[in-house]
Amino acid sequence: MLALPILLAACGGSKDKGDPPPAPTAACKVLRVTPEASVTAGFIDPLMTVVYSSEKAGACDDIALVDKAMAKVPTAVVTANEWTNPDGGIVGTRTLEPVQPLRPGTPYALHLNGKTVTFFTTGTERRGSLVAVSDQALKLSPIPESAHVSRAAIDGVLDAFAERLAKHRPFEAALLKAMLRRELPHLARPDAKHGAHLSRITYRSADSRGNPVTLSGLVIAPEQNLGGTPVDYNGMPVVVGQRGAIRDQADAPSLGANAIAVPGLIAAAKGHLFLAPDLIGLGESAALPQAYLVAADTAAQTQDMLRAVREHFLQKHLAKPGPDLRIIGASQGGYSAIAALPHLAREGTIRMISVAEGPYDIYRTFNGPLLTAGGAAPDAYALHEDMSFLPSHVRDVMSSYKAYGNLPFDPAQVFSPDGQFLPAFLLSYKNRNQPDLVAQLGANTLAGTTQVYDLPQAQVKLYHFSTDSLVPAQNTTDLLASLSGAKHRFAGLQRGDCRESSELVKLVVKLSKSSLRTHTICVPFQIDDFVAEL
Repeated sequence: MLALPILLAACGGSKDKGDPPPAPTAACKVLRVTPEASVTAGFIDPLMTVVYSSEKAGACDDIALVDKAMAKVPTAVVTANEWTNPDGGIVGTRTLEPVQPLRPGTPYALHLNGKTVTFFTTGTERRGSLVAVSDQALKLSPIPESAHVSRAAIDGVLDAFAERLAKHRPFEAALLKAMLRRELPHLARPDAKHGAHLSRITYRSADSRGNPVTLSGLVIAPEQNLGGTPVDYNGMPVVVGQRGAIRDQADAPSLGANAIAVPGLIAAAKGHLFLAPDLIGLGESAALPQAYLVAADTAAQTQDMLRAVREHFLQKHLAKPGPDLRIIGASQGGYSAIAALPHLAREGTIRMISVAEGPYDIYRTFNGPLLTAGGAAPDAYALHEDMSFLPSHVRDVMSSYKAYGNLPFDPAQVFSPDGQFLPAFLLSYKNRNQPDLVAQLGANTLAGTTQVYDLPQAQVKLYHFSTDSLVPAQNTTDLLASLSGAKHRFAGLQRGDCRESSELVKLVVKLSKSSLRTHTICVPFQIDDFVAEL
């Protein structure tokens, strides 16, 4: 701690801990940087992220970590992403990590174009350190509530849900089973080779400022069958599942009641380790705000959980899970899956990416509907939008960007007491007078940016129902076009088949009264295809 004032003076920072470091230059405006200057016991292997805006591309690439002697510390680039702002200039995100662990209890600073943008002091912890693991009962009725799920229960999971939907009407149950078996053959007959064991894991990651915090998630592992041979976890492939948006804390994956456990059970039954992070704001970190549609934090927390899971299996089973990774997610989970790719690529070889219904272009997902709410003709992103969802979604994303992007957000300036948009806000947005909001939407957009995905072993499928009323399907069209660019490498890239002309889909769209039916109808087909590839 005694070295901190010396470092601040040497770097041109303020000696008052309450003052932020100065902006480096007019050309590079820092919107967010982590770790923040308040971090006095940070990780020795921190992810250091600078979010910035600039008048031109490439003007803010000179980011360096320095020690108290002002010597540069070797770092590796994790993400380098710039988005072109339609109002002019760019918004960029750059994430670095040290090549070697930093010295414990030591001050460091981050420079942008030679000027200090943050300073922090390390503690002794590493990211992704394991805290604890405990059994977690599955709570997805009608599957038996237990931390141990049998092969038979996994093989019968689709029939069990058909019985539940039919509500003890045998004739209807039989018809529904027959239809589901025809439409979802791999889910109906997963051919389980193992039972599954569910655990709740807690691990260390970073909060909105870069301080260490304990997060949680769900792990589902193959389990030895009664009288069978022990499961060997050495070299076992890993599936990362990303959950959709959640408001109810009871739906956190780590509590065993989230539907993300279904592909997890089947993955484990077919010989894969499965993990699903709660992400910050759920489970162990329920008291904190969620990083809703925040790319950098979502990615880091997923990477950290994977590290903790590997540590657990090494400690408990003396086994080292393999490097092969497969990733699945839908809705917010689809966004989270794409956001985490650069980080997970540093942890192993990504073999499969299956995403559905994600808001990959955050800016356009909100821009089109907001303009429509203000009286403009709907664009491709607003054409099928259920506008009744929009105010709550905007509130969620603005609250998130206030906590994780320094967005100046006062709900009273955006919403009326009944939760609807104030006309003044819509007029202000229409007149391009919300630059801070636009910058945050752009900073977290994944489609059409400069980020390069070099994943030559990955088979990629993107699913989206054409008239999705919650998340515009144009997201998937535009992400597919973006990923098709020559700068990216994949083993395969294609649009997933949502079977929109199938009997099951037509029946659900016609008879279901759920306002989410067009947003969720692709997911069973996505999971069925995913299971077929395991």
